[in-house]
Amino acid sequence: MSSRSRALTLALLTCAAAVSGGCYWPGGPGYSADRFTYESTSFQPQTVSVIDTRTDQTIWTVDIPVGKELVVWFRADLGTKDSSTPDRMDWAVFPAGQTSGSLPNNLPVPPASSRRIDTFVRPVPELPEDMTSPPTRQPVINLPGTGQ
Repeated sequence: MSSRSRALTLALLTCAAAVSGGCYWPGGPGYSADRFTYESTSFQPQTVSVIDTRTDQTIWTVDIPVGKELVVWFRADLGTKDSSTPDRMDWAVFPAGQTSGSLPNNLPVPPASSRRIDTFVRPVPELPEDMTSPPTRQPVINLPGTGQ
């Protein structure tokens, strides 16, 4: 195999890996994949809910912490055998800007024709968790012979 054909094969494999899943960008992949990424910032802290439009019931909701992003991926026909939840939603919360990772959490959801995603922006500004926790006390260090 020539170096040119190896480079082409590597490029095609890289594109296939990016398209098949595991690459996340705010808003989603840019094509109809039923995969979405929601980023939460200090001036746009988001809450995301999945609604069953047949009953108008909220079936799942998450407050995305500031500085994090939520990735959801709806997978057709991987839910339950029950006709009310035939699809599956895989999801995870990552640090903002992370573009890959597994989605270990899942939930059976209604089919695409019977579900809606609602987003809500919480009151702003909202500080990241590391800025809202109480400060830790620094230990006092007494150095011998310094009188301190």
